[in-house]
Amino acid sequence: SRIINSGQVCNCAERVYVHESVAEEFVTKVTAAMQRTVVGDPMEKGTEMGPLVSKRQLELVTEAVELAVQQGAEVKCGGGPAKSKTGYFFEPTVLTNCRQESSIMQQETFGPVLPITTFKTLDEAIGYANDCEYGLTSSIYTRSLDVAMRAANELKFGETYVNRENFE
Repeated sequence: SRIINSGQVCNCAERVYVHESVAEEFVTKVTAAMQRTVVGDPMEKGTEMGPLVSKRQLELVTEAVELAVQQGAEVKCGGGPAKSKTGYFFEPTVLTNCRQESSIMQQETFGPVLPITTFKTLDEAIGYANDCEYGLTSSIYTRSLDVAMRAANELKFGETYVNRENFE
């Protein structure tokens, strides 16, 4: 959901918490998917992601990623403005090693940037997720009904999806 409207939707995935036991596989797969994203004119068939809304938004997203890197994040793919003759395109970006207190984890980016951090326990993940100013939507992916129910009850968000991709 991070590339819908170039990440400029208020219920796109703003940040991801992934259990450390599956983090390497998850990062590899999500990075490959972001790298395959077809960026271009949204009116052309096959385009998956168009430009940002304005030059200022492109600058804000660029600044957010640069700050994330300064705060210790690692760029797995993307990381800057995309080469384009027209429009304000930003590369689909995956960031890892993001600290919970970093700006990229605490503020909404409104661009195609996916910051990822790991967790060890469900308590830690719920604590991280609830540690934000905004709480419109959240998503839980698990094979355990107990985990899904507990997390859905303890997350302080307007909506919580369970094992559902939020594409719209």
